[in-house]
Order: sequence, then C-alpha cells, then structure tokens
Amino acid sequence: MSGKQNKKVGIFEQHLRKTVTKKIIFFVAVGVAFFLAGFYAVTLTQNSTNTLNNLKLLKGIYISLYQKNRNFLLDKQTYTLSKEVLEDRGDSADLTYWFNEFNSTCNVKNEIILSDRQGHLVYSSYKNKMLSNYQINYNAAICHNASRLKSGQIYNAVYHDNGNYSDYIFVMPVVSNDAVIGYISLYLSGDDWNFYLLNYNYDGVIVDEMNNVMCASKPKLISFGNKFYGHKNGVCYYNEERFWIESELLPQYKVKIYSLVYYPKNSAFIIGLCVIAIMGISWYLLAGWMADSMAENNSVRVKQLLNEIMIIQTKDQSHRVHMETQDEFREIGVQINKMLDSINDLHSRNTELLQLKNTIEISQLTAQMNPHFLYNTLEIIRNLVLFDGKQAEKLIMQLTQILRYSIDNTQEDVFLENDMEYIGDYLDIQKCRFGDRLQYTVNIDTACKKAIIPKLLLQPILENSIKYGFHRKMNIAIRVNSNMEKDTLVLSVSDNGLGMLDKEADALNESLGKAYLPEKSYGLHNISRRLFLRYGQGSGIRIVNHQGEGLEVILKITQQRRDNRCTKS
Repeated sequence: MSGKQNKKVGIFEQHLRKTVTKKIIFFVAVGVAFFLAGFYAVTLTQNSTNTLNNLKLLKGIYISLYQKNRNFLLDKQTYTLSKEVLEDRGDSADLTYWFNEFNSTCNVKNEIILSDRQGHLVYSSYKNKMLSNYQINYNAAICHNASRLKSGQIYNAVYHDNGNYSDYIFVMPVVSNDAVIGYISLYLSGDDWNFYLLNYNYDGVIVDEMNNVMCASKPKLISFGNKFYGHKNGVCYYNEERFWIESELLPQYKVKIYSLVYYPKNSAFIIGLCVIAIMGISWYLLAGWMADSMAENNSVRVKQLLNEIMIIQTKDQSHRVHMETQDEFREIGVQINKMLDSINDLHSRNTELLQLKNTIEISQLTAQMNPHFLYNTLEIIRNLVLFDGKQAEKLIMQLTQILRYSIDNTQEDVFLENDMEYIGDYLDIQKCRFGDRLQYTVNIDTACKKAIIPKLLLQPILENSIKYGFHRKMNIAIRVNSNMEKDTLVLSVSDNGLGMLDKEADALNESLGKAYLPEKSYGLHNISRRLFLRYGQGSGIRIVNHQGEGLEVILKITQQRRDNRCTKS
C-alpha cells in the first residue's frame, strides 16, 4: 500500500512541476507577445502621428507660399510696373521697390526676372550675381512654354543648376494689345526654403509631376538629376538612413508632398527581450523550487484526502471526508461532502420524477379514449346503417381516424392545426349523437396554427363539458378559442352549463399543478401536471367559473421550440 501511495505522490509532484512549467512558458510567451505588440503599436502610433503632423505642416507651408507668390504675380501693380519696364516706359526702380516690399513679407525669399518675348533678359533682382548662360537659356525655355497660357494662368517649373537646392519658378506672360510682350519669372529660393525648414523637427520633400525636387530638407534625400522617388507609406531607407514616410498628392497644384521622420533601429527592443528572457528563467527556477516545497508540504494532506476518497469509493458510500488540517484541503473535503449530498438528493428526485412520469404515461394510455364514447358512437352507427348509409360510412371513417390517431405512439407533440382536425371529427360525432341539443363553435387564430401542443389535448376537456353540461340542461353550446400571448399559446374551452359552486372551483384551481393527485378532477389535474412538466413554468390549466351560467377551462402552453416531431398524422 505504501508503495502505491508513494507512486501517487510522485505523480502529484510531477504534475505540479509540469503545470508550473507550462504556466511559466505561457506567461513568458504572453509577456513577449504583449511586449512586441505594445512596442510595435507605440512605435507605429508615434511615427505615424509625427509623420502625419509633419505632412500637414509641409502642406500648409507649400500652399501658403504658392498662394502668396501667385497673388503677387496676379496683382495689378506687379503687372503694370512689369509692363512699363518691358515697354521701356517706366523706371525699374519702382518695380524693385515694389518687389522688395513683397519679399519682406515672405518667409522664403524670391528673385524676379523680366524677359522680352524672345526670352532675352530685361530685368533681374539678383544682386551682385551674374546669371549663368544656363539659367538665362532655361528661363527663356520655360517662358516659351508659358506663351500658350491664357490670361490669369501661371506656369510652374523647377530650376536646378547641380550646385545648390533647386528653385521653384512661377512664370506669367505679360500681354499688351492682345500680344505677349514679355514674361515675369518669380524664383522661389530653394536655399532659403531649406533654411526655413531647419526650424522644424522632421524632414520633407516636395516634387512635381516628373519627380523633380522642388524643395528638400536634406541634400542626402535628393537623388542624381534632382530626383526623388517616393516609397509606399511606412518604413523606407535613403542613403542608409531609416525613415517613416507618409505622402499626399495635391492634384490641383500638380505636386506631391513627402513627410519623413527619422526612424533608427531601437536597441530598447533587444534589451526588452533580454529582460523578459532573464525574468522567465528566474521565474522558472523560483517556480521549480516552490513546486518542490509545495509537493513536499502537501504530500501528507494529499495522501490523507486520497485515503478518505478510497473509503467512500470501495467500502462505505455513506462515509464523509474528515480533514483536520486548517487549510484549503479541509475546504476541499467540505465541498466533496456537499457534492456527495447533492448527488444523493438529485438521485432521489430523479427516481421520484421517473415514477411520476410512469404514472402519467399509464394514465394517458388508459384515458386515450373514453369507452362510453366508443359504445355510444357504435350504437349511432348501427342505427344509421339502417336509415342513412352515407352518414354511417362518414362516422365510421371519422371514428377510425380518431382511433388511429389516438393510439399512434410515434408522436407526443403535434401542431395545433393538425390536432384540431381530429378534434373536429370528435365534435362531429358528438353532434350526430345529440343533434340540435349540442352547438359548438371553433375559432383558431392563424397565429396559433403552428403552436405545439400534446396530442388530443382538448378531447377530455370537451368530453367533460358535454358530460356535465347535459346533467342539468337540455341544450349545450361549447366554444373553443385560441390566441397567442407573446410566446404562450392560450386555449379556451367554455360552455353555457350551470358551472360549479365557487368554493369547489377555488379548491380545484388550488390543486391544479401540484405534485399530488387529488381524488376528484383526476383528468384536469393530469393534464395540468403534464403541461407543467413538459413545457415548463407558465404552462398549465386555470378554471374560470360562472356559477349557474357556465364554466371556462383556460390552458396555457409555453412555446419553447419547434422541430420535426410535429407532423400531420
């Protein structure tokens, strides 16, 4: 016996160690997953937010500068002074003064060039600087491109001389007497724009439709030939530097803006993983030591609990666990005892319920069809055979259908509309027996037709109405009604008999649905209990008595679900 116990304690120790190991691995894995997800989410959010904010800033700066330069070119004073200089009618000093006034209001400085219709230089704001032949020729070329513009339109281009940052050019033709006499070229300084962007934390690039760089915050972002080829949004590399990039196309300006945030590889990621790994190893060693200590301290209690359970299992099922320890093992013993008591109680109740079910089934079988109804119906058929063969044949068919339907044990529940077909046959037979002394009306609401009920539920209730109604009156009228109250079917069978004494009706209502079987009203009690046990709370029978005027039996059946059990026989 001791060998078996030692073996089981060893299994406990092994299981405890395996469980702790799995938990440690799980927690480490969860920690790594959360760290990676958190690190990635924080980095993604931070970089995306910074890049989008920078993109919004660059967009605002570009649109502001573009509109300011465009408004200057379209200004009437600019146009008039330029026209006078081109026609050699005015003093260039006035244009210089006007341009300097405008330039003093700009964050990024500009230069202006006036060219005649052939592109020859007429006026320049460049001070102490000789324009290169390349710039003069380039300016003449873009002026030629601008010659096709309509009034009020501005031509844009990018000028780059392989030495400095590129300039963004605004060109507008000057017209006199419907003929172009020259061009105003406004150069937005790339060097000054770059210096202006140094005041901000992040980088940016603005390009035209041909990917020509109009401005860039760093020279290393510009490729050969003054180009910038943008990447998809996210992580990208330029000259071995890592950036997070976002971009936006401005079709109305024919430019694209790129926002770049420097995104170096973060050593905190590697450090974090190392810390988690060290913590995981430490937790594993600590957990192993704790598992061994727990197994050693609890082995005696586990052995005692096992012995108590073995007594219940093999020797005495009425025995209960006794643990004298003042810890969780004592509580385990208490809960085991409660569980055993609950199992015994449940077993007793199930046994009682099975007995009740057998009793109800036997009662249902014996009450499937009243023998007096059969005798009376056969007697009617015997008489009709002599005088009305067709009516006798109809009654035989109806009685056959009712008998076949009532003894069919393949169905326990049926649709109301199917069951009412056989109830109709039953009432027709009773009508043939009593003639005009019996009147009945059946009103089944459309919403109730697919409701589920026990088979031939109303037959014994109708039989009671006929049986007790004719005891005191010569003529009886029976009404059958139905309606739905949310998910509950309500059936009503009422007659115009003399009813019951009020105290008898109250006693009957009080007894319906209770577990015991009263000596009187056995049929109603059986039906009420059957409805309650089969369909649950809210289902059963209630009697509404009108002493001296009639009696109404109300049946309520909770509709829980519909399935293939309910088919027409």
